[in-house]
Amino acid sequence: MGCFGNYANLRNLSENESKALQQELLDNWSDYHISYRPAALVFDPKYDDRKILLGGNKSWWWVRFRDQESWQDFVEANTTNQGDFSPVGTERSMTGLREIWGPDNQLYGYIIHQDMDTVSTRQVDENTLRLSYIRYHQTREGIGPEPRWKPSS
Repeated sequence: MGCFGNYANLRNLSENESKALQQELLDNWSDYHISYRPAALVFDPKYDDRKILLGGNKSWWWVRFRDQESWQDFVEANTTNQGDFSPVGTERSMTGLREIWGPDNQLYGYIIHQDMDTVSTRQVDENTLRLSYIRYHQTREGIGPEPRWKPSS
C-alpha cells in the first residue's frame, strides 16, 4: 500500500472482510462520526486524533447521524436482506467497505460508495484528511457529472 505525495489511499477489502467489518460498524455506530450523502457512507472513528473533513464548498450535502433512532431507521431502510448496504435510489451497485489510509500509513476511517463514483482524499495537516466525493450517473450523452440543477417534472 502506498500513497503519492499528500494524497491518501483507499484500500479494498475482500468480500468476507468487508461484510464482517460492515456489520461491526453498523452495530457500533456510536463509536464513529457517520456521514451520509446519496450513495456514500463515511465512518470516521471518534476516539482517535485523526479527522476526515467532507467535501469542500459542498459539505452541506453530507448528513451526520447523531442519534440511535435516526441511525436505526436509516440502516433498516437501506440494508438488503443479505445485510449489504444499498441506499434507496442508487443506480449502480455499491462497492464493498473500503479503508481510508493517510499518506502517513495510518487508518483514518471507512467508506462505502456507489461503483464508478470518484473518491479522492488529500492530507490537510498531520491529523486531517479532506475527502471529496463526486457522483456520476448515466445521461443521454453518456456518463457525466451530476447536473447542478434538475428541471421540475
